[in-house]
Amino acid sequence: MRPRFLVTGTLVGALVLFVWQSVSNGTLHLAEPGLKPFQTDSMAVAAKSIRALAPQNGMYYSPYGVLAAVDISRDYAHKGSQFVSMMVKQFLLDIGVVLILALLMDRLAEQSVLRTGAIFGALALAFMGMIDVANHIWWGYAMPWTAGNLIDQVISFFILGVTLSALSRRFAEPRIATAERQGVRSQGGLAATEAGARTGR
Repeated sequence: MRPRFLVTGTLVGALVLFVWQSVSNGTLHLAEPGLKPFQTDSMAVAAKSIRALAPQNGMYYSPYGVLAAVDISRDYAHKGSQFVSMMVKQFLLDIGVVLILALLMDRLAEQSVLRTGAIFGALALAFMGMIDVANHIWWGYAMPWTAGNLIDQVISFFILGVTLSALSRRFAEPRIATAERQGVRSQGGLAATEAGARTGR
């Protein structure tokens, strides 16, 4: 593994991934059609009602069709106040994910830049499809939410695959042309080779 590619690819790939995540969530809102706000949720009424049923933060479920992730602060502060810290944690997560993928780049057969992006996108579709569609099946996650997340992840990993492949080629070690050159087979076989050897004496 080339150290220069590993460092540069991880940092650039994480930045590209983070930028796309910001665009997909902040501008395109790919998954938001599946989210519905609680009605009349002024003064954290919904949060206070849920806190009565979920005294501690964590994951809660009911066999009657409820799955909830509870992360309510003691003073019922708006989650927007944690925006910066959550963005930092997300970027650190992106670095970890890209580092793993960068380590796997040398394990992939040499492909074109776009083909590598397509492979990454297909892997994202398979793995994230297994998770997101399973949540739709078992817990009723909204289909717009499921589809939006799948599209987001496929595009994310396609862009990441293209980025890492391009950087891998950029930092590729130069190859010696003669080292991989295949031998030329004589049309006349062994006899022709011996004749050529006598001629060269």
